[in-house]
Amino acid sequence: MFKKGISMLSVLVLVICVCVFAVGTAAEAAKTITIKFAHNGNTIPEDPQNIACAKFKEMVEEKSGGTLKVELYPAGQLGDARTIVEGVQMGTIEIGDIENGPMGRFVPEAMLWDLPFIFRDIDHAHKVLDGELGQMVQEKYVGVGIRHLAYNDGGFRYFTNNARPINTMADIKGLKIRVMESKVMIDTLAAFGASPVPMAFGELYTALQQGVVDGQENPLNLIFSQRFYEVQKYLSLSGHFYYPRQYIASENWWKTLSDEHKKIIAESAKIACDIQREELAKYEVAMRTVLKEKGMEINEVDKTDFIETAQTKLYPSYYSVVGGGDEAYGKELIEKINNTK
Repeated sequence: MFKKGISMLSVLVLVICVCVFAVGTAAEAAKTITIKFAHNGNTIPEDPQNIACAKFKEMVEEKSGGTLKVELYPAGQLGDARTIVEGVQMGTIEIGDIENGPMGRFVPEAMLWDLPFIFRDIDHAHKVLDGELGQMVQEKYVGVGIRHLAYNDGGFRYFTNNARPINTMADIKGLKIRVMESKVMIDTLAAFGASPVPMAFGELYTALQQGVVDGQENPLNLIFSQRFYEVQKYLSLSGHFYYPRQYIASENWWKTLSDEHKKIIAESAKIACDIQREELAKYEVAMRTVLKEKGMEINEVDKTDFIETAQTKLYPSYYSVVGGGDEAYGKELIEKINNTK
């Protein structure tokens, strides 16, 4: 009887311990906030975007002591760029790293960054985005349910094609060039004399391979990662569009966070975006060599006529658009960019 009593007591103690452990584990799990972080770039670990995202995850989890957990969803696993932005807006996705393409649908002023040759070089772009004007645009997102955390670089965009090198604007005349389904991109290529062909990114390689389009335009890292060098001969360093990305968060979700967690995420986002900028600068230099080794003929471009056409034909037609219906305001914003030194 005595041994049986001890045995029963042991079982009871064990049950209590298991219950306490389970309750403790459940409580700990309840403290952990899982962050779905999505982008629609590639999955190459060495790509600057993925280096930065991995660093963001590392910093957030370490600084929060594990109370924040970041799950990365690259390569459009949670949808294309617009779908991710809408998911962030609705709160089904906590954070996204998104190119600027769809952002003008939510904040008209964001279309400023999409105008051709709006930035003289990468330093000019950074001064504008990190300055008063960039901050003003960031703050506009709160009104549409989005917390804009930081800007990073997708790089400048360049023309590739199979017909001829594009040395001047005259060389692009008549070429069928695939563009994103973006009005400003379509209008720009038409103004330059090309035949813009809006097309989903997933269809592009085959379209190039089959000659449905003569060429396309993208940053160097995408020209490499999508293996466009296999189906394109000429790479012209036009730099006609700048390609900013940004870390954005769901505003409704953001409001549920503690001040400490907000600080950790905001600081980590800024550091990660700075890392991405640094990595992309190095990556682009390397990509020129790699793409040349892959057989592409690379040439510099005389941008004189391109820039004049952009400034005299494109910009005035977009004053009202980027100004949210106010033409004078839109013109003022563009002039602010031009005057930033």
